[in-house]
Amino acid sequence: MTSMEWAESAYPDLKDADKERTVVVLPVGSLEVHGPHLPLGLDTLVIHRVAVEAAKRSPPAIVLPPLFYAYVPENRHFPGAISLSGSTFLKLLEEICDEVYRNGFKRILLLNGHGGNRRPLSFFVREMQEKGKRYLLYVAVEPMEGLEKVIEEIRESWPVGHACELETSLALYLFPHLCKIERVKGPAKLGPERVVEGAQTMADWISYAVEGYVGDPRVATPEKGRKLFDAWVQKVAKLIERIRRDELYESILNDFYAKANYRGETV
Repeated sequence: MTSMEWAESAYPDLKDADKERTVVVLPVGSLEVHGPHLPLGLDTLVIHRVAVEAAKRSPPAIVLPPLFYAYVPENRHFPGAISLSGSTFLKLLEEICDEVYRNGFKRILLLNGHGGNRRPLSFFVREMQEKGKRYLLYVAVEPMEGLEKVIEEIRESWPVGHACELETSLALYLFPHLCKIERVKGPAKLGPERVVEGAQTMADWISYAVEGYVGDPRVATPEKGRKLFDAWVQKVAKLIERIRRDELYESILNDFYAKANYRGETV
């Protein structure tokens, strides 16, 4: 294929692609507050760059246009958030995956770049099984899972997690023209992580990240961002390769559908 991106490809490129081996990657981000200093679409901008670079390192793979519109109800009290309802978000994902499969591709990786998408994405993969989908759906739910070692090597502040030293370093490396670090006057003021210890509530994140960021972004550097980005890309490239070589998923899924009396053609 001449491009790693679906939107940049001409139709003969997709028509002639190796449908059996090509992994189609959908980067999923958000539009939400990232402190006063980072762009609203940072999650999406970063995960798209990670996906494209990983696809280059592990062909054949092709990256769909990223999803900026996702699930961020907890940040609607800050200007700029655009949040889909859970049902709309899941339906959007389903129809995109259905269309990828209609085009002949069966290995689909949803690559998450936004912490708030964790719960709906975990639910989504089970819903697609419940609906008897015939494509092979892989969902990387945790954005920075597996990067703990490099995070510990580069971080100077705590906590990390949202618009923090880490995300700010990624932004300084990838999108320096979008950063306004001078707006950060000090470490984030934080409230309690749990309104009631031992239970999740609808107000937990709202009470915790009262300024829309955590930690101390002032210690972020482009070099830290480069190290984190490279490690992230390497991790995703390896995941794409494992997906391409996977032969277990298909047989287990087909066997399950047969025993559960699901109708439809096998994968």
